[in-house]
This record gives sequence, C-alpha cells and structure tokens, in this order.
Amino acid sequence: MSQSSIRSEQPLYPKISSIYNKIMQLAIAIFLIIVLMNLWVFSYGKNQRATQAHFNEVSSQYLTQIASAAKILLHENKNDVEQYFDEITESPWVKDLSFYDKTGQLVIASDKHSSINDLFGITKNKADRSDEFTTFVQEIREDNLVGYLRLTIENNSITADIDEASEQQYGLVRLMMILAVIVGFLLTRGLNRFSRQGFRLG
Repeated sequence: MSQSSIRSEQPLYPKISSIYNKIMQLAIAIFLIIVLMNLWVFSYGKNQRATQAHFNEVSSQYLTQIASAAKILLHENKNDVEQYFDEITESPWVKDLSFYDKTGQLVIASDKHSSINDLFGITKNKADRSDEFTTFVQEIREDNLVGYLRLTIENNSITADIDEASEQQYGLVRLMMILAVIVGFLLTRGLNRFSRQGFRLG
C-alpha cells in the first residue's frame, strides 16, 4: 500500500472518534438533565405533601379547640355560641363555622355561612368553590353524641408563607439547573477544543 493512501485514511479515525465523543457527551448531558428534573419533581411533590399535611393538622387542632369551647357554651346560651362563631370567622383564613345537631340539621351558623352544596356548586346558580376552601368536621360528644361542628378554611391561607418560601426556593433551584446546563455546555465546548489541539500537537 502506498504512503499516499495511508495518509488519506488517517483523518478518518479522529473524525469518527469526535462524532462518538459528541454523541456520548450529548447522551450524558440529557441523562443528567433527566436526573435533575426527576429530583426536582420528587422534592417539589414531597414538599407539597408536607405542606398539605401541616395544613390539615393545624386546621384539625384548631377545630378541636373550638369544639371544646363550643361544648361549654352550648350549656349556657345559644346567643353566646353565635357570638363566639362570629368572632372565630373574623380571622382572615376562616370562612365559616356552623353547628349541626345529631340528625344533621343546622342549628347555629356564623354570618358568612355556606352550605356544602353551595361550596361544591350543587346549589343552583352557585359556582363550585371546592378548590378555594376545605371543610373539617368534628363530633361534639358528652355521654352521647350532641352534634357536629363544621369549620371551613380558606385553602393556602395557613400555609401562605410556607408556599411563598417554597416557590422562592424552587425558583432558585430552577435557576441553578439552567446555569448548570450552560456551564456544562461551555465546559464541553472547551474540552473539545482542548482535545483537538492536543491531537494536532501529537
């Protein structure tokens, strides 16, 4: 084989090797992006579940305290219970509070009371607002069942500060992911140039 044919075949190997390297680098970059996205989605979902659990726990504990006070007031004066309910609903995150007897009949309600049918848009000409409010129900018992207490809480009200902090945190994470992709791209370009120069020097 002549020297001219050998020289003509020599450039094929670095070209093929360069293509393989680029494909490998692209595959690694895509894999890392997928891993980062999965980690972000998993972390975000876990945080949302923890926030919802906190919301449910705080609301349930608050309703338990209200039920304890309402049980005492029910023995004294119905007007005192109504006044107490109205005071509770002055809180910006409480929509309404109501008491039902053991048969499910409404007995006492705060001024801003809405029925379950109203909240879920079942009542005619009422929009569905179930995504805005969450209802918690607790029994009031003495020796026997006395009735039920229903508390309606505005969603995201208790956890507004937590949600805002989470959004800021995940916004920062998204920015870091974008910067990581850019830095990875720049490093890849730099390493490619360095490797080509090294091959030429060799």
